[in-house]
Amino acid sequence: MNRKLNEGDYLQLKEKLFAQETVNSLYAKIQDFQDVKSKQSSQSNL
Repeated sequence: MNRKLNEGDYLQLKEKLFAQETVNSLYAKIQDFQDVKSKQSSQSNL
């Protein structure tokens, strides 16, 4: 059963997920994720 999130649900979820995050901490996590993904894709091309 799919139910669309209303704006209040989204804002609550966003606050919960990103409560301790900063732009810098999120950027670092994104870079780590991209590094892992690029290593996985380069290994699959071998």
